[in-house]
Amino acid sequence: MASGRHSETAPSAVLPVRRLQRAVLEWYARHQRPLTWRSFPPEPYAVLVREVMLQQTQAGRVEQALKRFLERFPSFQTLAAASLAEVLQCWQGLGYNLRARRLWECARIVVSHYGGQLPPEPRLLQRLPGVGPYTAAAVATFAFGRQDLPVVDTNVRRVLQRLVGEELPQRVVEHARRLIPRGKSAEWHQALMDIGALLCRSRSPRCGECPLQQWCQYARNPVPSVPAKRVEEPSFEGIPRRLWRGRVLRIVAAQGKASLRQVAQMLFGQIPAARQRLWVRHVVQGLVRDGLLVRSGGILRLPREA
Repeated sequence: MASGRHSETAPSAVLPVRRLQRAVLEWYARHQRPLTWRSFPPEPYAVLVREVMLQQTQAGRVEQALKRFLERFPSFQTLAAASLAEVLQCWQGLGYNLRARRLWECARIVVSHYGGQLPPEPRLLQRLPGVGPYTAAAVATFAFGRQDLPVVDTNVRRVLQRLVGEELPQRVVEHARRLIPRGKSAEWHQALMDIGALLCRSRSPRCGECPLQQWCQYARNPVPSVPAKRVEEPSFEGIPRRLWRGRVLRIVAAQGKASLRQVAQMLFGQIPAARQRLWVRHVVQGLVRDGLLVRSGGILRLPREA
């Protein structure tokens, strides 16, 4: 599929929409991923936590972490009342720890401004820390039953781009909105996510098993997509910075407090090289700037404000 290619006629306007919807939903009924949270009641707090975790983490890793987090913090009230240090410790293993801080801040706002009840309106949801347009649409759909919002994550976008032969983001969203079956938005979007994860993969798609094959532009003409340009994350000794950040946080959490020197020694041995010490300083500065560590008198601690 060539970059920027699109049809003058909206493909979703000429698709047999009801047949397509029925094929997708029937496939989902037989082949959906057995994700544990799909058996949970669609409680707004749990949905928000799940969607924040899923922002940059694969579903398989989120399953166990979500159960642990909800057991420790079962409501906005318990999350808001906890210290940030407790939240960061419970978040360990998921990475991108700034999400944990923003979720904690979100809980405090929901408790103080909304009486502990998450607002259902997407425009209000997007005012909360760490909640962008996608997360707001997902929460409104999966927790509050909104039927008119396209929930377009990476998997859904790829499925729809290939289906209609369109890559322009805004047009993909327009097609996504037209295809939502009445009264079944949550089920529909979960089905598209599963098709993207299991069949319509970025590499080696399994078109022969896909319920959309007979209508899919890509299945007819499987021209490789032009990969999006990725911003390279800084790394050190072949390891991305985000993993170093997680390691530093785990050390400080385990020790209770630690100096820069102690952190460097735990990471690199008793006599770290000058460049290793500089790297630790760089990582720590970023964590302090993001409010994930506190530095006082040369000692590092997790934030304890409540």
